[in-house]
Amino acid sequence: MKKRVYRFFLDYEKEEAWVNDMAEQGWHLKRTMVGYFIFEKGEPGQYIYRNELIKGKSQDYFDFLESMNIEFVSKFGVWAYYRKKKSEGPFELFSDSSSKIKYLKSISRLFIAVTFLNLLIGFINLYIGLGESTERFLNTGVSFLNFVVVMIMCMQILKVERRKKGLQRELHIFEA
Repeated sequence: MKKRVYRFFLDYEKEEAWVNDMAEQGWHLKRTMVGYFIFEKGEPGQYIYRNELIKGKSQDYFDFLESMNIEFVSKFGVWAYYRKKKSEGPFELFSDSSSKIKYLKSISRLFIAVTFLNLLIGFINLYIGLGESTERFLNTGVSFLNFVVVMIMCMQILKVERRKKGLQRELHIFEA
């Protein structure tokens, strides 16, 4: 039996927690796209799932994961999902705070790029909308949506930066 769920996340940790909750109920992730998840019914609590921004990862990295019995599940764009049998013990993609901080920096860079792109497009649409264009209402509306996306992305950047600073504090405490 398959289950299709539409659910949109901006917080990758909340998304991962939700997918793991579904796995605890016996719904195993088979495929995902932005906001669209396909699950298949199976044994509850069989797998632990992790998601990751994979931009810039080499084939050696994926071979290493496979050698650790980590199964690739699904990829969409620059995001991928993996799983490992729960019976094999804990499953983390990042073994230390330094690697997690580096990962959070890459997520932050992606969010910043999306933010600046929307900011640029928003100003272009606003400029056109304030002119003599026959589509000025449409351009002004689209620019408003671009600015809403900018605000949402700024909130996500701040969340990632707080996580990163928390890890840096922990790292500093352990090093001192």
